Amino acid sequence: MKRIIYTIIFACLSCFVFGQASWIEPETPDVTKTIRLYIDLDKTTNTSLAGNTGPFYIWTWLPFEFPAGHPKANGSGDKAWKNSNDLLIMTKDDAKGARVYYYEMIPTEFYEVPATDVYSKGISFLVKPKDGGGYGDPDLKTEDQVLKVSPPKLTRGFIYQFPATILSNEVTTIFYNNPIDTIPGMINLQEGDAYLWIKCTGTDTLTGQIVTYQPSSFFAAGSNPALEMNKDETGKFYLSMIPYSFFGFSPTFKPKDIECTVRKKNYSTTNDRTADQPKFKFGCD
Repeated sequence: MKRIIYTIIFACLSCFVFGQASWIEPETPDVTKTIRLYIDLDKTTNTSLAGNTGPFYIWTWLPFEFPAGHPKANGSGDKAWKNSNDLLIMTKDDAKGARVYYYEMIPTEFYEVPATDVYSKGISFLVKPKDGGGYGDPDLKTEDQVLKVSPPKLTRGFIYQFPATILSNEVTTIFYNNPIDTIPGMINLQEGDAYLWIKCTGTDTLTGQIVTYQPSSFFAAGSNPALEMNKDETGKFYLSMIPYSFFGFSPTFKPKDIECTVRKKNYSTTNDRTADQPKFKFGCD
């Protein structure tokens, strides 16, 4: 069964009108860990499932839809809409309501996409019985559920990272909020002024030894073009990287954390660096 292609305007309205029927727990998740997609069927506006006792299945297409024949495809056979994948059956949660169901997953593993895709595209799905009707019979389904996925809330200092979970083979961006820095030499930096001193610490899985990767020492960082930060229209500086290639990890290296701080290109005293020197932990690749 082919989905109806909604216009951008309708998709936006769906977020607003139908948002109360479905939700994510936790509200601002780390999508490399387990979450639950919840739906209260009594709050959906499509009445085709009224009185239907299930079982119910999710049918999902964002952040990624698996093609026909894949083990995670929404349905199987020449009439997939009439035969939902048993892998996608939902669980009833009586503690939350008479017709509340959830589906549990680790989004990056389930959809087989990077965390950045989940945060940027969100999760879209609908709920249906195993046989969704169609092919001349009325469709049995909820309306589309369009959920925005926000990263975990962070207590941000002058320097912070996005996404909240760092993975060695995914893009990570380090931000420096220069407009709020009060160190005398760091106020109102211009393009080309800010350089990121950064190092990564972890373990060699073969030897068990602690290993550190550091593109440049702190005092040499201002002469390394790879460490120059870009300035955006808000006055913040940022540097994006894929840690594996940026640091040149060996195949046996397991990263633990990144430590960094920001300094001026021309460094003379401690007034030419920010006071923050945070550590950001890696998630599980």
